[in-house]
Amino acid sequence: MVSKVSDEKRVTIVIDKNLDYKFRKMASQKFRFEPRWYSKAMEEAVNLWIDENIDEDFE
Repeated sequence: MVSKVSDEKRVTIVIDKNLDYKFRKMASQKFRFEPRWYSKAMEEAVNLWIDENIDEDFE
């Protein structure tokens, strides 16, 4: 399936199943299974991680 929006990227990740369960449970409650609920939650989580680590020197 190809995304119709050009600035979106499909990714595959591997995470602990218990972490995924907790994330999906909370995300589905927050976004109430509206369209793209999981993607919206993932984008929010990634943005929070970036904001928390923006000043980190990883070198």
